[in-house]
Amino acid sequence: MLARRVPSSPSPATAVVSEDVGPNVLAFLSRQNLPATPINYSFGYLIVTNGDGLAARAADAVLMNGDRLTDDDVARILAAHGPKPEEPQGESEDAAKVRRHTLRLAELTQTAVTETGDFGRALEAEQTLLAGTVAIAELVATMIERSTRTETQLAKAAKQIEDLRQEVETAKGDAHHDSLTGLHNRRGVLARLQGLSPAQRPLLAICDVDRFKTVNDRYGHVVGDRVLKLVAKSLVESCGQNFVARWGGEEFVVIFNGATTRDEAFTILDRAREDLANRKVKLRATDQPLGLLSFSAGIATFGDCTLDQAIAAADVAMYKAKENGRNQVVLAD
Repeated sequence: MLARRVPSSPSPATAVVSEDVGPNVLAFLSRQNLPATPINYSFGYLIVTNGDGLAARAADAVLMNGDRLTDDDVARILAAHGPKPEEPQGESEDAAKVRRHTLRLAELTQTAVTETGDFGRALEAEQTLLAGTVAIAELVATMIERSTRTETQLAKAAKQIEDLRQEVETAKGDAHHDSLTGLHNRRGVLARLQGLSPAQRPLLAICDVDRFKTVNDRYGHVVGDRVLKLVAKSLVESCGQNFVARWGGEEFVVIFNGATTRDEAFTILDRAREDLANRKVKLRATDQPLGLLSFSAGIATFGDCTLDQAIAAADVAMYKAKENGRNQVVLAD
């Protein structure tokens, strides 16, 4: 098992970002031959600061076979066990820690670059005074060469960390999308509906993946994430120009174009249900079929209602579909 814990570090529940974490993260990435990209750095941060967490255990499952981690492994483990961007209030605690640590590490690295450069230039000046002694001059020349090489390496590290800083800031601003499926999330839905007059408010539907908890419990979160991505893809392909978003967990929302009637919305969503149910999904590990994938859905009119009222009406219709045997679409009364 890979040694990756920070010596004398506090428990994950009370851990704080320290200046020692950065070198440990970069050393971990180096041992795995992983480039110090923003995604890989975030992954390494999780491993170093929470050695007993789910992400670290998933990494151990790969490392115990004698393999190194790949970019695909990192993406898979982060998708299953990394911090999720759907926090209701700003960025998550883990994301905030990564962000604060990244800013601090960038500042430290830039300081090191400046100090190393000053050291090299000072040695160059001193070489003139020591030129009379060949051995000392050669020694100083070697020191200057090493200093220059180190300065170049640190400059590259500073550039990589600055890129990471910018990408973290960009990701923080892109709060309207779900990282797993690529769809808009709850915030994206609210932003889309904000300011619409009652006459402009469309029909909407809530779609809930049937027996999703059973899939997660039986096959694990990696398979569960695959299912959610497949449901998202199927809904987008089947619903055409209508707006599809991930509402949260295994729930998706469809906002139909303003001119869509109730019957048309029902037809569109029922075809989407059939498309998903007809897809054959197999487990990667065993090549065995996963079984029927389906969703139950409820459609409600937004109109004069508040969004909460419309969602509640769609939820009631969706639960009627569940009670009637699942894998069906129900129109709200």
